[in-house]
Amino acid sequence: MNKKIKVHRILSHILFWVLAYVFFIVFYGRANRDYSVTIIFASMLFPLSIATTYFINYYLIPRFLFTKKYGKFILLSFYTLVVSIWLELFISLAVFIFIGNYKIYKMDPSSFDAVLLFVGLYFIIVIATAIMLFRRSFQIQTKNIELNKKRFETELKLKEAELKLLKAQIHPHFLFNTLNNLYGLTLEKSDDAPDLVLRLSEILDYILYRCDEKTVLLSEEIHNLNNYIEIEKIRYSDKLKLKVDFPNKTPVLKITPLILLPFIENAFKHGVSKFPGIAFVKIKLALTGKNLVFSIENTKNPEAGKNENYTKGIGLKNVKKRLDIVYPEKYILKIDAADKTFSVHLTLELED
Repeated sequence: MNKKIKVHRILSHILFWVLAYVFFIVFYGRANRDYSVTIIFASMLFPLSIATTYFINYYLIPRFLFTKKYGKFILLSFYTLVVSIWLELFISLAVFIFIGNYKIYKMDPSSFDAVLLFVGLYFIIVIATAIMLFRRSFQIQTKNIELNKKRFETELKLKEAELKLLKAQIHPHFLFNTLNNLYGLTLEKSDDAPDLVLRLSEILDYILYRCDEKTVLLSEEIHNLNNYIEIEKIRYSDKLKLKVDFPNKTPVLKITPLILLPFIENAFKHGVSKFPGIAFVKIKLALTGKNLVFSIENTKNPEAGKNENYTKGIGLKNVKKRLDIVYPEKYILKIDAADKTFSVHLTLELED
């Protein structure tokens, strides 16, 4: 225990018992003609009060009440009550005989009233017990607040570490897919390769210099999505029906970077690259106040098994984890894998 706290605790105990002693003198000397007898009576009663108080507060309550041994606590409390009252009556009788010299007028009437003796003694004990229980409750509450704070800080650090790991996984995954697209175009010696390189450079700039921030402007995220979609349009121009509906202007809202891109990647990867004929992808993004409503629908490969799970890719797994970390209870995600189509619907509450 800290030395300063220990000294403060001792002084508070001394102050309490000084006030208790004054209370005994006032309570048992209200109608007494000889105050010297009252002081002696209060002085003899004082050790009994201290002993009973500390026995209850530092033995019975911690050992039996706090450990939920209620039967033993009630039984021992009853024994303590009986013994303390008996000793109080014995003290009163001893003062009457040896100090008052059998002269009743020297004694306060309350000194012979068992009820008043009980009230006077246990009033102090109850006050002391209430203070002790209140202090303990305050200490427990303070400790719980500190533990919750530490737990929150630990969880926050873990979430931040996990979020960094997820971002680190997104970047190489995205780059791998895009470089594959570029490789295919260079093999075909396509005239679209320079445009793809330009858009890829913008995407890399966005990833390297903006995605380390917790949030970016929604307009910047949409611009990055458009760059990616244009890259995929170049790659799948002959076998793709694409419909994109993005707002031309957006309010000043912020969004976690690269939170929507995995859904679009997944649509082209599973809905276009593996489709034998002309595939379609429909992408829509709308705003209602602070709520972003994002939906995407794409074709599925008819030759794929009915039980094929389109949600097992690293991109969708990561985006679900990121949504749980960054937008807890602020998003609704619905993924529907039908026989011929695959669709995603995301409602997300954004920040100003």
